[in-house]
Amino acid sequence: MFGWGSSNQRHRADPSRDGEQSKAPQNEGVDSGAMVIAGNESSPTMNATAGSGSGTNAGYGDDGRYDYRAKYKELKRKERESRSRYERQLAEKDHRLQDMKSHQQVMAQEERRAREALNSEIQQLKYELRQMRAQLSRHSQENMMYKDEIRRAETQNEETRRRLEEKANELKGAQAFLKHANMLSGADVISLVDRLNSEVYQGAASMVDTVEFEGASRRMDDAAWKRATSATSKTIGGELTQALIAQRGKDKDDYDPILLQYALQACLVFCCFKICISWAPEEGNSQFLRSVYSEIQKKEDQVVAGRWRALTRAHIRETRNPEAETKQIIRELRAVLIVAGCSDEELSTEFEKDLLEITTLAVRVQTAIGESITSMDLEPYILPPGRPFDAALMEEEGGSRAQGKKTVGCTGLGLAQLVNGDRTILVRAKVLLDLAL
Repeated sequence: MFGWGSSNQRHRADPSRDGEQSKAPQNEGVDSGAMVIAGNESSPTMNATAGSGSGTNAGYGDDGRYDYRAKYKELKRKERESRSRYERQLAEKDHRLQDMKSHQQVMAQEERRAREALNSEIQQLKYELRQMRAQLSRHSQENMMYKDEIRRAETQNEETRRRLEEKANELKGAQAFLKHANMLSGADVISLVDRLNSEVYQGAASMVDTVEFEGASRRMDDAAWKRATSATSKTIGGELTQALIAQRGKDKDDYDPILLQYALQACLVFCCFKICISWAPEEGNSQFLRSVYSEIQKKEDQVVAGRWRALTRAHIRETRNPEAETKQIIRELRAVLIVAGCSDEELSTEFEKDLLEITTLAVRVQTAIGESITSMDLEPYILPPGRPFDAALMEEEGGSRAQGKKTVGCTGLGLAQLVNGDRTILVRAKVLLDLAL
């Protein structure tokens, strides 16, 4: 640490030669460090400081001379100790620094590994995301394909359903034509016709008991009279019309209500007969359909013809109006009462409900023979005036069966059965003979 002079210089630094001490550094070239020590050797402070470590005059020998060598060794020792402490501190710091570097390296490695793991996870997630997007795209395409297939299947199903409905309707139509069973028997229809004839008889008798005979006192204009006589000529016939006109001029005491009852019966039977044989409310349509059915009967079996008749009448039946037909019957009956010289206001007040029941029963007969029986044809019939009495077809009103006489009117509906051109009478028509006038 200190630059020491040569041996001669050290020798001149001896305390015995203190007078030369101040000049020695300049004259003899001793370094500044040696001079500092030499100049301070006689200083009490320096000596006290130097001796503070051992409690004695350190650096001085037994002979009282300053021992530079010992001092040098002491300084060297202290330097070594300082250096050793410094080196230990430096080593400790270096060790701590190495530990910090190692820790930083570990942290850096962990961070790098974490970053690599994170990057790897990110890459994996990106890959999975691409896979999921690709899978989603495939699923979307598959869904589109499935939707297209479903639409095609729905279209095919709709077409199949439509065809099945067409086939079912065709089969239903075929079954309707091939169906052999009758919904009613012939006995059922006979019972309906007998009931209708009974209602007609009771209705006519009730009206005769209710209306008043006015005779010739009932006045009317020529146009109304002509309309009335023209109507009765069609419904009850000319002979009954003339008989009513002849009775019109009689007094009340000579008035015969039985003749009026026969005329009302004949009028009701005629109106019910028109309803039973009609195919449609309009006469022109009925004639056309009847002619068509006649042609079908000539070319087809009874099963086909009967089913065609039943289906046609079933669809037309909805167009019928019993109330309107009842009003038509009232108009025809009013014409009979006018010709007979009787009041007619009671028809619209007291008998309209009863006449509606008769009309409804006639429609039931029409439905039974037109729709419920297909294996054969049942036909209601009446006989025109002027025909010779025939017991096979007729039954005289009152049951006298006068052979050889002629009919003047029909008071009960008859019923005949037709099978392959053969005609069988099921209910004979009741007729009024000329003997009754």
